[in-house]
Amino acid sequence: MISFADDTPLRKKISQMIIIGFNGTKITENNPVYDDLINERISGVIIFSKDAAKVRAKKKDTTKNIKSPEQLKALIKQIKELSPSKLFISIDQEGGRISRLPSEMGFNAETLSHKKLGEKDNKKLTYKQAKKIAKTLKELGINVNFAPCVDLAVNKNSPIIYKMGRSFSDDPDIVTKHAREYIKAHKKYNILAVAKHFPGHGSALADSHNGFTDISATWTEKELEPYIYLNKKKLLNGVMVAHVYNKNLDKDYPATMSENVVTDLLKNEIGFKGIVFTDDMQMGAISGNYSLKDSIITSINAGIDVLVFGNNTQYNKEGIAKKFNDIVFNAVKEGKISQDRIDEAYTKIIKIKEGL
Repeated sequence: MISFADDTPLRKKISQMIIIGFNGTKITENNPVYDDLINERISGVIIFSKDAAKVRAKKKDTTKNIKSPEQLKALIKQIKELSPSKLFISIDQEGGRISRLPSEMGFNAETLSHKKLGEKDNKKLTYKQAKKIAKTLKELGINVNFAPCVDLAVNKNSPIIYKMGRSFSDDPDIVTKHAREYIKAHKKYNILAVAKHFPGHGSALADSHNGFTDISATWTEKELEPYIYLNKKKLLNGVMVAHVYNKNLDKDYPATMSENVVTDLLKNEIGFKGIVFTDDMQMGAISGNYSLKDSIITSINAGIDVLVFGNNTQYNKEGIAKKFNDIVFNAVKEGKISQDRIDEAYTKIIKIKEGL
């Protein structure tokens, strides 16, 4: 059978495999993302409230993309109008401390953290809170939420998961129960909820934003249980892979770049058929250890469908999308990435987008 994707030019297929962040609360013609949008060079964008560079510099104004509901709605409308093709408009709106839409800016999306919801252990409350988020996202024009976090709170010293209140519980059954309600609420509004951080970040002592994160001695297979259950119940359409290293799963690469983890474990063993996203490729665990070219090619060959470049922890002024397209295009032409791998990713992405 010939796939409907077969007639699409290679570069256009590749463009569907990258989501980028950008600077600005509106898009001007001199903004690099303007050119990316009108030339269909990206699959979508990721929205941030704060500019990480401005935060580090302790500037008074840390605004990146968000000022108010009216401004953000207008920005998203402008982004969609600039692109001839349908986009992923994504955000990290987990709840608790991980909120890009704060009440002080006029948004009605703040909720209890995953940790608080897990402690209350009330399914109806979790659904209600997640519905509040999903309804707000829908009204703004956002169609992808990088949440829920289904990491297990097994390491109480984890700086980026437990201490941030991002895990429902250390019990996989409780995590699964509340993640299910979270995803159902998003499905009601046709928003893609992306479970994260596969294969599990809750046992990590380090923060992959900053550098190499080894979970070899702490990770256990029970961290896979939420993914297994949610996938069996056909609730899993998106999964984000973490930049964590586990020598028991792959001696050479972190999960994002590991065929053992992404293809063998997630896709083949668990049977996941949806879209596999990376965590931000500019985080220290990847950008501090691998070249841009090697990280892109290896991740795609591992089975990643969409690579996320937040342009927030570090900002690429020259335009990451064009570099990405050139790297992948040349890799296909040189036989370093197969055409089938690109077609597989493209077909899944278009199918998911059609349902949003």
